Amino acid sequence: MGRFKFVHTADIHLGSFLHADGAESLPGLQELCREATYRAFENICRLAIQNKARFLLISGDLYDREARSVRANRFFADWCKRLADEGILTFVTAGNHDPVREYQELFALPQQVHLFSADRPEIIYISDEEGRNIAAVAGQSYRDKWEKSPLHLNYPKPEGDIFRIAMLHTQLESGKSSYIPSSAAELAECPDFDYWALGHIHKPQLIRNRHPVIAYPGSPQGRDFGEQDPGGCWLIEVDGREIVRMDYHITSPVVYRSLFIDIGCPELQQADSLDQLAEHMLSHAQNISDRELSDRETGESGVPEAYIVRWEIGGRGPLHYYLKNDLQGSGQELCRYMRDMLGNRTPFLWTDSVTVRTAGPVTDKVLERHPALRELLDQTVLSIQQDASVSKQFISQLGQAWDPDTDYEDRNDARLPLDDQTLGNIIEDASRLLLEGLSEGGEE
Repeated sequence: MGRFKFVHTADIHLGSFLHADGAESLPGLQELCREATYRAFENICRLAIQNKARFLLISGDLYDREARSVRANRFFADWCKRLADEGILTFVTAGNHDPVREYQELFALPQQVHLFSADRPEIIYISDEEGRNIAAVAGQSYRDKWEKSPLHLNYPKPEGDIFRIAMLHTQLESGKSSYIPSSAAELAECPDFDYWALGHIHKPQLIRNRHPVIAYPGSPQGRDFGEQDPGGCWLIEVDGREIVRMDYHITSPVVYRSLFIDIGCPELQQADSLDQLAEHMLSHAQNISDRELSDRETGESGVPEAYIVRWEIGGRGPLHYYLKNDLQGSGQELCRYMRDMLGNRTPFLWTDSVTVRTAGPVTDKVLERHPALRELLDQTVLSIQQDASVSKQFISQLGQAWDPDTDYEDRNDARLPLDDQTLGNIIEDASRLLLEGLSEGGEE
């Protein structure tokens, strides 16, 4: 029995380049996008060192198959040596992005690093300074891009009254999952382990906060707008077989965020020019910067160095009549203005894009005058959202450019991902155009 700390991370995708439209015009931001995954991993290692962790767990996808590089291998090896010098062990399971079949370390790793085999499940025992076992870590790596076998069912049972950890790169989908079929209920019922160190899902989640604890750390650095908000890792303190403290630490230097501006809000209800809209956006953005600077002054850790922002201008209001004749052009001009005004702030607040999806207040009047039309629209939207056959028929009418299969790991880059939010936007835009057509025809 003993007291110790460890760090749990996953889905680092070391060496990936972050996407930010137009970032090449701002060298500092472009450099940050190139370095972000490296700096996130460095933050993880420094956290382990500062807190005198006994070991570091990396539950799959340390590397990214599309961004594998000599530099990424060198960087990982260097930090493993620093961890080893501090007496910190490193345990790695290969995931679907860096399966063992493609795994090749170009530089020698210290003996304190263990990559779990893909041939069979393994269990490694960890001792304290006096040589007494305090923990056991079980795991098995992916051999190929997909792993459809429930590898965890064959994990060996740890021996002794020590803290027991199982590493697993899984989507937590039972049945025919391509990423180790399993379920939270199945893991919770397993008596052999105290902590399930999961990977694969890029959003941090504490699936179960009682014994056995089941957790995803998420990706320590998001790479696009599909991975918004700060990423990080778990720092866990154990006493015997009990977790006495579990904290989430932010590690990402760059944060993706979508911001919505409602032209019907009180501040814009009386606006009579796009200048007022631009100033309102600046004020909204400045609030983010002010909060982060305040956090720095109060000593908060993990403050991002840059935000990459996607704006959506929506809602109903008089400003729509200033925007509607050139929605795309209005968005591009607002984007240019925001980049000029905010590009050199600290932290960076870079505008990736501005999308305009507004409607005039007159469309509300059309619905008030025609309750049957409102009911028909509501029923149609509900059918598309809830009836699978209707939804499938509707999507088929949108054309072959859209891909309704939104599996983040296996998306088709030649097609546009049609997730629930995008589908909802298309339906909303279609409804707006219908109502505006009626109003222009004299229905007010």
